[in-house]
Amino acid sequence: MLYRQNAYKYLLLFVILALSVVLFTSLYIHNKEKNLLDSKYKESAKNTKEFIKNLIENKQNATLAIAISLAKDDRLYSYMKNRTYKNFEYEKISSQMREYTKFKNVWIQIIDKNGTSIYRSWTKKTNDNLLFRKDLNKMFKKQDITTSISVGKFDLSIKARTPIFDDGKFLGALEVITHFNSISKRLKKRGIDAIIAVDKKYKSRLTFPLTTNFIDDYYISNLDASKKFINYLKQNNINNYFNIKDYKIENTLFITSYELRDDNGGHLASIISFKDKNSIDIQAIKDYKRQMIMLVVILLIILVFIFTLYVYNIDSKNINRLNSRLKKHIKQLKIQENKKQSILDSQSSIMVITDGVNIINANKQLLKFFKDIRTLQEFREKYVCVCTQFIDMQDNSYIFDKDYDGKNWAEYILSKPHKNFKAAMKNHYGSIRHFSVKVSKGEYDDYIIVTLADISSEIEQKQQLKYLNNNLEKLVNKKTLELKKLNESLEDKIKDEIFKSQEKDRLLFQQSKITAIAETLNNIAHQWRQPLSTISTATSGMQLQKEMKILDDETFNDSCETILRSTKTLSKTIDNFSNFFVQEKQKIEFKLSDSIHETLKFLNSTFEEKNIIIDYSMDKDIKIYGYKQEFQQSLLSIFDNAIYAVCTNKDIKNRIISIEIKNNCLSIRDSGDGIDEEDLDKVLEPYFTKKHQAFGIGMGLYMVQELLVKHMKYEIEVKNSTFSYNNKEYYGALIFINFN
Repeated sequence: MLYRQNAYKYLLLFVILALSVVLFTSLYIHNKEKNLLDSKYKESAKNTKEFIKNLIENKQNATLAIAISLAKDDRLYSYMKNRTYKNFEYEKISSQMREYTKFKNVWIQIIDKNGTSIYRSWTKKTNDNLLFRKDLNKMFKKQDITTSISVGKFDLSIKARTPIFDDGKFLGALEVITHFNSISKRLKKRGIDAIIAVDKKYKSRLTFPLTTNFIDDYYISNLDASKKFINYLKQNNINNYFNIKDYKIENTLFITSYELRDDNGGHLASIISFKDKNSIDIQAIKDYKRQMIMLVVILLIILVFIFTLYVYNIDSKNINRLNSRLKKHIKQLKIQENKKQSILDSQSSIMVITDGVNIINANKQLLKFFKDIRTLQEFREKYVCVCTQFIDMQDNSYIFDKDYDGKNWAEYILSKPHKNFKAAMKNHYGSIRHFSVKVSKGEYDDYIIVTLADISSEIEQKQQLKYLNNNLEKLVNKKTLELKKLNESLEDKIKDEIFKSQEKDRLLFQQSKITAIAETLNNIAHQWRQPLSTISTATSGMQLQKEMKILDDETFNDSCETILRSTKTLSKTIDNFSNFFVQEKQKIEFKLSDSIHETLKFLNSTFEEKNIIIDYSMDKDIKIYGYKQEFQQSLLSIFDNAIYAVCTNKDIKNRIISIEIKNNCLSIRDSGDGIDEEDLDKVLEPYFTKKHQAFGIGMGLYMVQELLVKHMKYEIEVKNSTFSYNNKEYYGALIFINFN
């Protein structure tokens, strides 16, 4: 009876103890899970806001880069200065950017110095004043490059402005405008639906809104706004979703808000983001909960085991043996744990075992670095994870506590095993220390082993080397500046010498022109000789017949007509020479054959007088763009040299000049026995001549080269060559001009 009463007491005690364990551990697990979930959701909300912030900053930088690039166009200043606003073609640039880049909706606006919009690439609406915008007013006062987010007449947008000056005079500004549609699309790719709601105080300003979506008086800016979430905000009062501190959970929705403010801190709009709550990775929290439940089950099993021992009155001998085994097993476990800890503590680097969020274990090097804590438990309570102390160094090789496309920092390192990552933390003195980060995963559990090796000395050495390089660069720049000044001094001296040389060239060139004029007058004299002879003969004939009184009317009239014809010939000769040397003001397109014919016509009397035969052939005519008269004067110089060469041939039957147009090239050959081989490389140089001083100063072919090679970009070659005429071989100089 006593045994049964004791059994009931023990059973009641066991039930009370078991229920207490279950109750208290359930409450603990529930609160711990709630805290961990809150921490995870706060982290997710923080990452979403950071992502939105980065997207906006990147969009602002890209918009500013476009504005600066467009402001480099010199035509912009010309159109502004001359008020030729119709010449702006920025709508074409916007269209090309939409087709070939990721910028699908870039607007470009030109604003005059009075703040009036004089051009918009997206609409014909202009001539309205925009100084109601605070950001534009600020820019007009500073007259400097600025960026902003503001609400205009058309939309909430990101704007970048560059001032337009002409000789220091402020003409206005070029403004590039981009929108938040690409930002909402980027969020959509990460599973986040965004509603960008503009403050209702701007409703009256939006006279030409880009979208037709409104929730009460709040304008919805993004074109891809989901109708599902627009209706959701209408039904649940949109005012409840502004200025959400961290996050809000409603049904299966995870909701955050990001506030957009102007330069003065005024509220512009809110980006309300919706995300499926189940898409947030809480596997670590579930694993923790499962482990705690397993611990409770193990504890209950131990209680059942103890109760069974007492109820069935296990003899003390067996109990002692069991206790001995249990103590021995516990001791072995402690020895193994101490060995593991000793291995960890023996490492010179900081070693941490974590699940990516919470710290599980660490070696003593961690406690040495963080001198404000004495135990690992204190570290957990104060810092939770070592990652919370990582500093953002604005360097992709440095890791810190943020969301890496759905992965935490440790998972991100594991996903990129071939990349070397670093981390930076402040020690108790406030100095930044740099660490090489290596991460590995356990074979039998999901725990992550992190090794932080101090590489601060290496980083400092690199920084010192960079400092030395910068100083060296400054020294080089200083010496370069000194050399530049010395070079400028030398350039001034060289310019003086060049000026003296050019003055000498000018005098010699003037002498060359005088020689050319003498040759021209000689050609005129040749062409005038026959008409003058005819006039003289007709006049003397009439005079003789008059004296002999045998001059009749018919003879008088015939003689007068002969004199008139000869006079017209003289006049026409003067006109031809005048037209040949007329100065042109603009380039034209002309045929090569026309220039050759006009030049040959000019020299016709010379050819006749000196018994020179012209052999002319052409397969296909060539069109030339340039100054026709200058080109013909170049041909005149070439023919003049050829005439001089063939006239050295005493046999007048062998005075041949061959002209050939073939394969877009012009060849001019003469039968003047050629040029001495040692002189071939000199004939195109200035002042080189084999003629007597009375016939030239050596500037003819040099001026031909200046025009054809340097100005018209053709090729000219001078050499000796043989050619055939009437089945007879001739040898002489060849001037070869390539028009290809």
